[in-house]
Amino acid sequence: MILDVFIIALLFSIALRKRFYTLDKTPIKMVYLFVVPFVIQILPFSQRGLLMGLSYGFLFLILILNRHLKGFGFMAVGSVLNALVILFNGGKMPVYEPLAKILNLNLTMKHVFVDTFGPRVVLGDWIPIVLPWGRRFLISLGDILIYIGVFVFFLTRQGKDGSLTE
Repeated sequence: MILDVFIIALLFSIALRKRFYTLDKTPIKMVYLFVVPFVIQILPFSQRGLLMGLSYGFLFLILILNRHLKGFGFMAVGSVLNALVILFNGGKMPVYEPLAKILNLNLTMKHVFVDTFGPRVVLGDWIPIVLPWGRRFLISLGDILIYIGVFVFFLTRQGKDGSLTE
């Protein structure tokens, strides 16, 4: 769903003449390394816990280095929440199985079904999202914070003096 969020936020940014028009002036540190945590997450190793910990640690470092940008704080907190629940569940994001079945969702190698709602899944994927174009997801509280951060980032723009404006 993160791709959908980026595209929607980018389209809003263009329509409202916000961040898209000043991305070349936005001081994003280590922007070229943002892809690394996502590549680490899709590597087919059996030690998912170690990989996911490494991936989220790397992502958190990049987000903290960019905390001066609006929205990156939300993304960092959301990433920490997701990392915690994944690390406490053997390197996989818990997914509330009854809702996944209703939405006809399948697991990926990064997820594990949990059949009862409780502490093990409260920070996991259990919030249903159905997009107008038919894509369906279960997302976590951490995901919501990440998506809010993406929207805040794209819907602000940099002023001539380098400061960020609404």
